[in-house]
Formats: sequence, C-alpha cells, structure tokens
Amino acid sequence: MFASVGKTAFRGFIYDNSEHIGSASYELGKKIEGCRIVQGYTQAKLASKIGLTHKEIHNFELGCKAITIKESYIIAGALSVNVIDLLPEPTVLRENSWYEDEDKEIVYLTKIHREIKDQELRKKLYPLVRFVYISEKISQEEAKIEVAKNLVKEGVSVDIISQVTRLSTYEYDDIEKEICTDSILYKVGKRIKEQRLIREYTQEDLANKIGSTPKEIHDYERGYTDIPIEILYEIAKTLSVNIKALGLTEYENEPVFRFIGKCEKIEDQELLDTVARSLSEGMQTGKEKVKKAEKIKIAKDLVKEGVAIDIIVRASGLTADECEN
Repeated sequence: MFASVGKTAFRGFIYDNSEHIGSASYELGKKIEGCRIVQGYTQAKLASKIGLTHKEIHNFELGCKAITIKESYIIAGALSVNVIDLLPEPTVLRENSWYEDEDKEIVYLTKIHREIKDQELRKKLYPLVRFVYISEKISQEEAKIEVAKNLVKEGVSVDIISQVTRLSTYEYDDIEKEICTDSILYKVGKRIKEQRLIREYTQEDLANKIGSTPKEIHDYERGYTDIPIEILYEIAKTLSVNIKALGLTEYENEPVFRFIGKCEKIEDQELLDTVARSLSEGMQTGKEKVKKAEKIKIAKDLVKEGVAIDIIVRASGLTADECEN
C-alpha cells in the first residue's frame, strides 16, 4: 500500500529511491503517504488541493525530493494533521532537552535557585529560568550587533569587528529584508538562533558542523529562507535538542504560561510572591545590565586591537573610563 523500497514507476518513468531510504525525507514521505491514503486522497488530488504537481507529491513520498518547513505545514494542513505527526521518529534526541545543558547553564540555574528550598517549585521553575537565561544570551547578541554596526559606520575594519564580536559580517553589515514575524520560518529561525547562542556557537561554527555556510545559517535564523526538513534535523542534532524545540510547537512565552499554571497549585503565597518579584525585577533590569557588560567586554578588546578610544566611545555609548578600566 505504501511507497515501495527501491525502484518505482511514475507515468512510465522508473525512479530509484534506494539512496534515500532511511533519510528524514524518506521517512517523512512515508508518513505523508500513509495520512494521504487514510484521508482517501490520490497523489493527484492532494497535489491539486495544495497547488503542487502530481510529480512533486510522488517524489516527496519517495523521499527523492527534500521537503521544506513551509511545504510540511501546507501538506499537514491539507491532510488535517499536526505537522509534528508527520515528523519521522525519533524526534526526541535527548530527554529533558529544555534544561539539561552545559555547566554554565547549570551554574546559572543553581544561582537562581539558591534560596528556593521547595524541591517541587524548583522543578517547575526550570522552564521559566531557562527562558530568562535565553533572554540574557539574546541581550548579549543584541549588544554585539549594535556595537558592530556602529563600528562599521566609524570605518573600523571588518576583520577587527568580527574578531572582537565573533559575529559573521551578515549579522551586522547586511541590508535587512522585510520579515513577517508571525511566519513559521521566522519562529523556527529565532529558535535556532537561541539554541545556537546557548551553546555559544557562532554562525560559522554551526555552518561548519552541518556542512553549510554562515550566509545560509544567517538566512535561516532571520526567516529569509525556507529550511529543508533534512537540514532542520541536522541542526537539531548538532544543537542536541528535540526538533520540536526549534519552534514547531511551543509559543514564545509558553514557559511563562506553563509556570503560572503550575504555580496555581502551590499554597505558599509568600514564596510565590518572592519568586515572582525576583524574576520580574531581574527581567526588567537584567537586559540593560547584560548589554552594558557585553559592551564593556567588547570595548576592552577593541582597546587591545588599537582602536581609538573616541571611536569606541561613540560606537558603544560607554564612557572613556568604562572602555579603558
């Protein structure tokens, strides 16, 4: 009933899909075929419904043609299933991938939880604390990009800028295109960037690990380019996360909503008020503190590279004393 292994015919032509067997595209194609048959669609009928050709659906199901994120969502919608239901197993690469990370993050979590004695509350706090941790990483990146763009205006060489910020030139010396922030590509790209920053990978680091280029990673993260599912799996594997964590299921603030829902069951109101107040104050003041600390770090490195103090002051918004001391 489902796609045959090896060679198959389509309108008189013989296709050999043996080289694709076992790939993410092949497994995804099998699931698409199974759902299509359950829904009573022919390949031609499904193709007509979503604006693709019969041949494209045929090649998707054989695994001969890479399926992108947008195409996956369109097909899932037509088949009345969740896109996650079409993803091949295993989608979980590591249990507890939301908060089981490197030593630096563990130290961060420990620091936040030091005064919380309630073990149940600690466990429920993990997703929210990790949300704050990611926010700090994003703030550091924003500071780097801000300073880098200003340094470009000041005529500082790209080599120096890239060396002190570890940014690719596409991140700070690129004309930004119009983006739909509600699009699935934007959401997935944003999550890829968050997970990359958590692991302190540059765009070049991630590109090298998956056999891509910094430009492609930049375009994926900005939501400019649709991502083949095969590549998304490689990115998830490289970042050691569940592919679902790359924006396919959770809303941006879901950790916050999840935490609030769980807290409703905790009767210690004074404890909850303390935690809520600490997190609220931390998120309000923390962003600017993190950005300033990152700017100071960059400024000191620029001084070492021989960049004039007045240029550093204008580019960073810091005082001369902050740059030198």
